[in-house]
Amino acid sequence: MAESQRETREKLLESAREEFLARGFEKASLRRICAGAGVTTGAVYFLFQNKEDLFEQIVADTAERITRLGRELALAELEEPDAGPDCDLRLMAFLYRRRKEVLLLLEKSQGTRYAGFREELYAQMRRAFSQFFRRYGAGELDPELIRILVEMRMKGNLELLKGEYTMERVLELTRLTGLYADGGFRRLIAERKTEHRD
Repeated sequence: MAESQRETREKLLESAREEFLARGFEKASLRRICAGAGVTTGAVYFLFQNKEDLFEQIVADTAERITRLGRELALAELEEPDAGPDCDLRLMAFLYRRRKEVLLLLEKSQGTRYAGFREELYAQMRRAFSQFFRRYGAGELDPELIRILVEMRMKGNLELLKGEYTMERVLELTRLTGLYADGGFRRLIAERKTEHRD
């Protein structure tokens, strides 16, 4: 690819990222994307198949990495429960570095093949939470409780990603909320173990 094509491609991706963030995939306009990049609509079709291909080029790598990192961190925490706060920090550092792409995946992807990504990610987390509780003696927890715990965790993460925070502030807030969550996990496990003994 020639240098001028590479530059045009990058301008289109940046303009599209902002358009998709502002309006979501379905309401995004190729005309506005091209105007933001300073090119004609013909440039889009020369470099991308269509609007969905443009969206996928922005989010595909992030989607794959989040899924992989989620599995890796869940296994690490399952093997060593004290690793939880460090795992939270690793995840949030990744999410923060790619926050625009993460927000596109979780909130702006209706109409694309990533429309179900949020639910897939939450399902992965629900499985990890359930496995963690079983491994450490809490037995089977109410699926609705697991769902709510995952929702609480992810809503907190989204608040951090949407806020006007520096990386340092995000990581400090993540550390503190991780300590809070870790205490809750431990208390819930202790209570369940007591219930099993009675």
